Order: sequence, then C-alpha cells, then structure tokens
Amino acid sequence: MLRRGGALLLLIFCFAVAGGTPATADGGLVASDPAAGAVLDSAPASVSLTFSAAPDAARSHVAVIGGDGVALTADAPRAGSRSTLTLPFTAKGPGNLTVAYHVEFTDGGQTSGSLRFSVGTGVAPPAPSEAERAATDDAISAHAHTIDPLSGFLLAVDGAAVLVVLALLYLRRPYAAPSN
Repeated sequence: MLRRGGALLLLIFCFAVAGGTPATADGGLVASDPAAGAVLDSAPASVSLTFSAAPDAARSHVAVIGGDGVALTADAPRAGSRSTLTLPFTAKGPGNLTVAYHVEFTDGGQTSGSLRFSVGTGVAPPAPSEAERAATDDAISAHAHTIDPLSGFLLAVDGAAVLVVLALLYLRRPYAAPSN
C-alpha cells in the first residue's frame, strides 16, 4: 500500500510540475528600424521590430509614445516578414520617441520591452522622464491576455477528470497473485 501511495504522489508531483510552467521561446528582439538610440533628422513613417521567433501579430501590441507620454498611434502592428512586426505612426514634430512592445510568438512564448530614438533633436535620446516611463509601462501592461471562458471551463474539466482517475487508481483493490 505504501509503495502504491508513493507512486501516486510522484505522479501527482510530475503532473503539477509539467502542467504549471508556461511555454516559452527564445524570441527576443534582434533588430529594429529605427535602431535603439538612433538620431534621425526626420520621422520615419513606421517602426519595424524583428524578432528571433515568428510573432503573432493578432496577439501582439506595439505603441509609439511621444515625449509627452501620449501614444502616437492606435493601430495594431502588421506582420512583415516571418519574424517582423511593423507599426505605422505619425510624429508630431521633433522630440524623443519610445517604442513599447509586448509580443506573443506563434510557438507560445512572449517578450516585452522598449527602445528609444530621437527625431530632429540632433542628439541621442536621454533616459526617459517619469511621464515617459509611466506611459511605457502602461502601454505594455494594458495589453494583458486572459484565458477565454471556454478554455477555462475545459481546463477545469480536464483537471477534475485527472483527479477522478487518480482517486480510482488509489482506491482500487491491489492485485493479489494466485497462490500455488
């Protein structure tokens, strides 16, 4: 009986560890256009972010934020090549701009971050002000993902089924070998 109980506890532990970790990927930012820290004479029409994994444009968020902390676009990013997202925007004049992103990849991983560049100032962008930092944090955190209700229900049903099977395995009578 003790041996069976130990095996059951080991099985439960394995399910808890394997089921409790989200999928991750090595999908970090590898390039941007304009590049981080770039000093531009005129504003580009868009920003492009290139990742080491394929991003899911429908589940990703990119925002270009002006020096006053206001987002310069409300559009969703568009998929470029296999690993690139592009976001068109219109700058309001010279200043320092921040690109904030939260990207989900097609293989389940995700990444988030920000980069800065300057337009028409002639100098590299300084560290962000408190307003810019708060706007960047808000842009990244406002794009939260949740589990849809059907998936949540199915996950609960699956969990209950596993518990029932484990309980039945634990409660069944041990097999008694026939004696000779």
